[in-house]
Amino acid sequence: MKLWSLRRSLVIGINLAVIAVLAITAWTSYRDILHELDEVFDAQLAQTAKSLATFYTPSPETHSVPKRIPISNYDDTGEDEPANERGPSGHKYESKIGYHIYSANGELLAFTNQLRVLPLKNLEAGYHTLENDAQTWFIYSYFSESKGIWVRTFQRQDVRSELSGYLASEQLYPLLLMWVPISLIILFIIYLVLKPVNRFALDLRARALNNLSPIESDLPKELIPIKQAINKLLHQIKMFSEREKRFIADASHELRTPLSAIQVHAENIIHAESLEDSKQSGKAIFHAVERMSHLVNQLLRLNRLDSLDNSADFDEIEIKTLVSLAIDSLPINQVEDYQWQIGVPTIKITCNNALIVSALTNLLSNAMKFSPADSTIQIEAVDTSASIIIKIRDQGSGVPAEITEQMGERFYRFREHTNIAGSGLGLSITSKIIQLHHGKISFNNIQPSGFEVQIELPNSD
Repeated sequence: MKLWSLRRSLVIGINLAVIAVLAITAWTSYRDILHELDEVFDAQLAQTAKSLATFYTPSPETHSVPKRIPISNYDDTGEDEPANERGPSGHKYESKIGYHIYSANGELLAFTNQLRVLPLKNLEAGYHTLENDAQTWFIYSYFSESKGIWVRTFQRQDVRSELSGYLASEQLYPLLLMWVPISLIILFIIYLVLKPVNRFALDLRARALNNLSPIESDLPKELIPIKQAINKLLHQIKMFSEREKRFIADASHELRTPLSAIQVHAENIIHAESLEDSKQSGKAIFHAVERMSHLVNQLLRLNRLDSLDNSADFDEIEIKTLVSLAIDSLPINQVEDYQWQIGVPTIKITCNNALIVSALTNLLSNAMKFSPADSTIQIEAVDTSASIIIKIRDQGSGVPAEITEQMGERFYRFREHTNIAGSGLGLSITSKIIQLHHGKISFNNIQPSGFEVQIELPNSD
C-alpha cells in the first residue's frame, strides 16, 4: 500500500480538523441564536398581550359588534427579503403578527384578520402552537382579571425563521470564512516544520554512493533517532566494505603463496636432474595443494555459515555429548599427547549439534596447536540462570592483550604463530557459529601462563 506524504497528510488532516471544529462551533452558535431569538419573540408576545390588556377599555357597543383591526396585505413571494424592509404604509411583517381580545364569557371584542377566530374554550393561558392554513403560529394567551378579558397574541413561524436566518448568517459566515486564512497559516507552519526534513532528504539524495561518512546535519530531536540509525547503518556498511576488501586481499595473498609454490616446484620437476629431486618437488606440490584445498574448504564453509538461518536444525543435547564428539573428531595421536581435565556436569542445551561440535573442535585443535606437549587442557561448563558458559583453557604462551579483540577476524593470525599450520579462518568460523546461536565468545590470557576461550550461549530453559 502506497502511503501519502507527510506534508499531504498533515495538510488534509489539520484542515479537516479545523473544518470540523468550525462546523461544530457554527452549529452550536446557530442553535444558541435560535434559542435566544425564541426567547426574545416569546417575551415580545407576552409583553404585547399584557400591554393590550392594560390599555384596552371595553365599550358597550363592542359587545354587539367586535372591532376588526385592518392589516395591510403584503404578497408573500417566498423569496428572502431584508428583515428591515419597510414602506410608507407599514411593514411586511404586519400580516404575520396579530391579536384577539375576548370577554371573560368568550365574546370576541377585537381582532386582526390573520388567524381565524377560535372559541374561547380552545384557549389556555400560556404558550402554545397552532396549525392554520398550512402555517404554524406561535400563540400566547393572557387573562386580565382586573378587566375580565382574554388577550391572545400570535406570530407566524416564518417570521422567526427569516429573522433567525439573517442573524445567524451574520454570525456564521465570518466564522466559516476564517477557514481560508487559517488554511494558509497551516500551510506555512507545515512548510516551516518540514523544512529540516526536506533539507535532510536533499542531503541524503546528494551524497555520493561511496560516501559512508556520518551525517552531521542539525535536525529536530524527533529526527535524531533516524539520523543515528542511518549513521549506524553507514558505519556497518563501511565496516563490512572494509572487511570484505581485506578479506579479498588476504584471500588473494593466501592463495597466491601455495599457487606460487606449485608453480616453482612444477618448474623444478621439469628441470630436475634426478628422480630424487622430482620426488622432493612433487611432495612440496602435494603439501601446497593440501594447504590450498584446506583454505578453499574453509572459505566455502564460512560462506555457507553466512547464509544460514539463526534457528536452522536446532535440537536439545547434553553438553557432555558435544564435548565428547568434538574430542573424537581430533586426530587420536595428537589427543594422546595432552592431559585432559573435563568438568562438564549434566547440562542440556538447544543448538545446532553439528555446528557446535565444529566450533568446539576448532577451539580444542587450537589449544593443542599452541600448547606444549604433555600440558593440560581443561574443559568446563556452568549453567547459570540466564546462560550456559563453556570454558576451554590451555597452558600455551597466550597472546598480547591488545590483540584479543582482533581474534576471530578473517585471516587474522598472530605474527608469532605464522610458523604453525593454519588458514586464519578457524576462529572466524567459530565466532560465526556462536553468533548464529545468539551467543558470545571472548578470549583471555591466564596468569602466569595459559589462554582461555569462553563461550556464552543462551539458556533454553
